[in-house]
Amino acid sequence: MSTAQPSPLELRLSAYVDGEAGEHDRHSVEELLVNDPQARALHDTLKRGADIGRQAFDDMLKEPVPLDLVRAIRNAPLPRRAVRLPQAPRPSIAFKPSAPRVFAACLLFFALGSGAGYMLGNRPATPEVTAISAPGASSRDWLDDIIAQYRLYARQTNHLAEIPAERAADILEWLTTNTGVGFRIPDLGDSGLTFQGARLFTAGGTPVGQLLYRRTDGEGDGDVIAISFTKTRPEGNRSIEEIRNDTGLVTWVTPLATYMVIGPSSAADLDDIAAKAAGLI
Repeated sequence: MSTAQPSPLELRLSAYVDGEAGEHDRHSVEELLVNDPQARALHDTLKRGADIGRQAFDDMLKEPVPLDLVRAIRNAPLPRRAVRLPQAPRPSIAFKPSAPRVFAACLLFFALGSGAGYMLGNRPATPEVTAISAPGASSRDWLDDIIAQYRLYARQTNHLAEIPAERAADILEWLTTNTGVGFRIPDLGDSGLTFQGARLFTAGGTPVGQLLYRRTDGEGDGDVIAISFTKTRPEGNRSIEEIRNDTGLVTWVTPLATYMVIGPSSAADLDDIAAKAAGLI
């Protein structure tokens, strides 16, 4: 029975997800993710599979090694030497655990865990709108995903939004259905921001809706400001106001969702924009 080989696109995306892509190929993949919805879907599937594999391997390493097994390996007698016949001498083979063998066994377990995670990640799954936080998961992971998405699309000129601002009704239906979060599109003209459209992506395995605005007057003309919302909750359900990777982030939490305003770290009015958006969205 033949086994399907990964396509060149899968190999490129796998290297990108694992952080093994070169500088040139990384930029090429990022451009592909902007313009190709099928590539974005495959990227999300591979990333989800890698996360599951890493979690499975971490769980495996946490399992204690039985003391009886350790003693049995340490005290195992060497096998008897094979009888040396004059016409067919056979070398004796001794089995004794060593550091290289133990290291090779760990690599084998890691490969098995990653493979299982990849197969699980490629299973077709129904969309989920309720965030399920893994034990010990850090809020930094999914917030960093949101910031990475913002930094990727904020540089775009012709492909900033998936659905343009003129199709407001489609945006409301599309994002509400896929995120499970009810919202309104805030008019932030008083803050010098013009609505450009919307995007949908995943962060930490949970759908995230994003409304995109462009600054059209005053200092920072042309900067992109984003309002995102998701069912995922920050650790401790607390609001966050900080700068990560030259990007400003202001969040607020309601009983139904988490909202955040994202923009360049040089934007001094993000907290004011967040206050206005919270009253309108």
